[in-house]
Amino acid sequence: MVSLLFSILMGAVIGFGTNALAVEMLFRPYTPKYIGKRRLPFTPGLIPKEQGRIADSLGDLIEKELFSPEIVSDALETPEAKGAIGTWLDQLFDSASATQKTPRELLIQVFGEEIYIQKREELSALLCNYIVKKATQAKLGESFARQLSHRTDEKLPFLRSGSLEDVYVNTLGKLIDRELERSMPEIIQQYVYREAGSFLGTPLSVTLKNHERELPKLKESILGLIHASITGALPQLLSSGEVKRLVVNRINFLRPKELNDMLRALMKKELAAIEWLGALLGGVLGAVTYFVNTLF
Repeated sequence: MVSLLFSILMGAVIGFGTNALAVEMLFRPYTPKYIGKRRLPFTPGLIPKEQGRIADSLGDLIEKELFSPEIVSDALETPEAKGAIGTWLDQLFDSASATQKTPRELLIQVFGEEIYIQKREELSALLCNYIVKKATQAKLGESFARQLSHRTDEKLPFLRSGSLEDVYVNTLGKLIDRELERSMPEIIQQYVYREAGSFLGTPLSVTLKNHERELPKLKESILGLIHASITGALPQLLSSGEVKRLVVNRINFLRPKELNDMLRALMKKELAAIEWLGALLGGVLGAVTYFVNTLF
């Protein structure tokens, strides 16, 4: 009986030690070891030796399997993700509601006054051009002329004529459109600068309080904008290989010890299971060896 227990114990110790050594050789040594000019085999360890290939493989895995547009889009649709973003927005709005600073002061604080002025002018000009373009495309003069023609037909049916509408559209309508096209940019610019100045100069807490009823809709719009921005930018980001490049650069930047510590932390239970599995198999083989020797 003592011999059986001894065989099992010896087999378990050998199995555990063998697997523990194999696991250790995956991670160590960090650098090649030499005797004279001859490099010792299995140095450096497998993981330090293959750090570049591991980085490349992880970059591919993360970019193709974990950051695909479909996966990210589905992840953003989960209640957990929406709840987390919603909580962040609530905290953001609560913080804004408590501050007495104006948007102008906050933007200058973040970006500096020079950049703030430059971006304010650029965005104001962009908004003005967008409004003018949409208004011009809408042909407001022609639309007004058609409405006027229809009202004339209703009030003065004896003047009803298909050619009358053409006269309105081709004369009055086009005249109004030309005048709007000439004077609208200045009017829109004055309006945008006035409203922008009012918004930027009013404390955020006051603005939010004045529009408290619209905040839920605003939050929903921001959530949709965040989702659309991320899912819209992701395909271009992935096609550029930027995600993989970031992962590869980060892993290659790690020192071998840092990479080994990170992988050990990730696979702590699995590595321990390998070692103890070696002890189990070693104990079984020790018992089998004992019985074989006893029988033969």
